[in-house]
Amino acid sequence: MPRKETQPVASFESEFERLAAIVDRLEAGNVPLAEMLTLYEEAMTLSAKLKTVLTEAELRVEKLAAVHEESAMEHEPEEENDLAASEDLF
Repeated sequence: MPRKETQPVASFESEFERLAAIVDRLEAGNVPLAEMLTLYEEAMTLSAKLKTVLTEAELRVEKLAAVHEESAMEHEPEEENDLAASEDLF
């Protein structure tokens, strides 16, 4: 069975570096108009893609923080009970 050729998925970092290179090139100003438009279009596509990745990462972090907070709250009453019981000893 022949293997499917797949394109490697670019990493966030490599796409960010490409976006920065495009911005540098556009800011330099020595780019013909047609190339400038092509670079601008690529930059906007990369920007939207990177924003999506960052938003998804932010949501994952928020979920993890909520789970951690929930877990900490579940253990909190036990600690208070232990503290109250130890105060009764004195």
